[in-house]
Formats: sequence, structure tokens, C-alpha cells
Amino acid sequence: MTLGQPALVAVAVFVAYLIVVGAMWRVTGTRYDALVDSREHVLRGIVLPIGLGAVLLAVATTWLGWWHSALFEDSRSGPAWALVVPILFAVVALVNIASVDYTAPQAKYLPLLLVGTLLVGFSEEMATRGLLVVGLREGGSGEMAVWLITSVLFALLHGMNAFFGQSRQATAVQIVMAFLAGTALYITLMVTGTLLVGIVLHALWDFGSLGILATQSKQKPFAGALSLITLLTALVAVWFVVAAS
Repeated sequence: MTLGQPALVAVAVFVAYLIVVGAMWRVTGTRYDALVDSREHVLRGIVLPIGLGAVLLAVATTWLGWWHSALFEDSRSGPAWALVVPILFAVVALVNIASVDYTAPQAKYLPLLLVGTLLVGFSEEMATRGLLVVGLREGGSGEMAVWLITSVLFALLHGMNAFFGQSRQATAVQIVMAFLAGTALYITLMVTGTLLVGIVLHALWDFGSLGILATQSKQKPFAGALSLITLLTALVAVWFVVAAS
């Protein structure tokens, strides 16, 4: 579909996604600080609202005719060494997944949590590094602006959690970390040439993090330190990736 203002259309879809999720959370009384406290919380707080958001994004992507351009780059770009970012991202996610206590009573709803995090991976990546990237590029934005705007909006997406039970301090930290994670996932898109890798990595990262929280497990210190290294490496690598695009 030919659009006069593709960037604004992409932002509108992004905002519509936020409204859908926020409205569902309001209707179901979801609290972000209790998101994985029970099977019912996972269903009402993740699977149903994010699933509905995923349907909205799928319909919008089909209507816009952006499936291929959202999922696949024309070519890979960036220095080969920048592949270390998605590799480190994957290692952290897998270490966290291995740290989940699968013998805990709460482990019985981990399969439902996996479904939910797969929906999150698809929805948040499609909304930001999918449709927003396509819309901004077609609207004439340079790659520096594409990275910055998509990463900022991805970060602000998590600001919604402050309205649903999360403390302001915790939300502020999450916004900063989400900006860095968004940068790492933008690099992943560029160096792999496909959004599909980012969708999977995003889902695995969330499953590991939320799985640890749900089963009251402990993250290995190694994973915590490596996650910080990963995000800081992404912040350095992005300048080289953008320059090469």
C-alpha cells in the first residue's frame, strides 16, 4: 500500500497496540508487579492482552502490505564483529532459562508463560523494529533516527508499567534497560538481516527473566554481569552498524 505519511501510520499502529494492552490490563485488573504470580495472572496479564495486540499488529501489517519488509532486510549490514551482540544476548537468555527452578510448584504454568513470551517477542518486535522501522524508512528518516526513535519508543512502551503497580523507580530503571535492549535488538535485525531472530531472542530473554521470577529462583551472577556487558556492547556497536548502513 502506498501511504503519504508511513511514519505516522506506523506510530499510530504502535499507539493502538499500547491502547489495546493497557485497556485489557485495566479491564482485567492486572498488576505488573504480580504478572507471573499465578496461572490466571499469566493468562490475563500476558497471553490474552498481548495475544489481542498480536492480532491487531497482524491485521495492520497485512493491510499495509509490509510483512516482507518488516520481517526481512534487503541485506545484512554492519561489521561482522557486531554479531557478538545477538550471540551474547542469546547466551544470557539461555543461562537464565537454565536457572529456572523447574521443580517448583509454579513450574506447572511455565508452558503458558512460554506461549505468552512468544507473543511478547512477536508483538513488541513487530510493533517497533518491524512496522516502525519500515514506516520511518519509507518516510525518509535516516538510519540514526530509525535506531533512536524505535529504541526510545520501545523504552517508553515499558513506562506503561508504572500505571499498573510497578514503582516509579523500578519503571525508570526498566525504561533505561529497555532502551539498551532495544538497541541490541536493532543491531540483531541489522546484522542478521531478519526480524525473526530478534523475535526469538526477545521471547527467550523474557521467558528466562519471568521464569526466574515466577519460580522464585535466583539469577546466576554470571548472567547478570553478562547482560550488562551485552547491553553496553550494543551501545558501542550501534554507531558502527548505523555508519555501515
